[in-house]
Amino acid sequence: MHPYLPRPIRHHGLRRHAGWRLKVYSIAFGAAPLDWIAFEPGLDLALAALPTPAATGERPGVGFLIAHRGRNADYLVLGWWDRENELPVRVFLRTPDEPGWRPARGSESFCVWDLQVIGFEREAYVSTVLSDSGADGVAAYLERHLGVDPEPAQP
Repeated sequence: MHPYLPRPIRHHGLRRHAGWRLKVYSIAFGAAPLDWIAFEPGLDLALAALPTPAATGERPGVGFLIAHRGRNADYLVLGWWDRENELPVRVFLRTPDEPGWRPARGSESFCVWDLQVIGFEREAYVSTVLSDSGADGVAAYLERHLGVDPEPAQP
């Protein structure tokens, strides 16, 4: 067991794909920056999992994507809003002993750091798209994002 330590969570704007608008986040274990080039094959796999068309009467065509460099593997967590208030989630990963990216299987899933983003995205969706504020909820949802920059650990 390793003790929990906060990890930086960065927002990287929107990624557009086939009518979808996805908020992009990164989470990184360790001090090195995320290698986006190494994540591209996984991103292609994740984006191919999105349903079409992006927007329907019950699907606003928005969601989020988390690129997470973990301690033992790299993960991509894709979530999109569908059926008005549901969040389908797909997880993709690559491990050091496998040649490429693949869908998660068995008990492989997102982790506590990813849940921080998922929790934020839930609150943002409820308070914008599902609210009765009368404003453009989808635009307001896309403007909200999470960023966490943990303080360095004390020696």
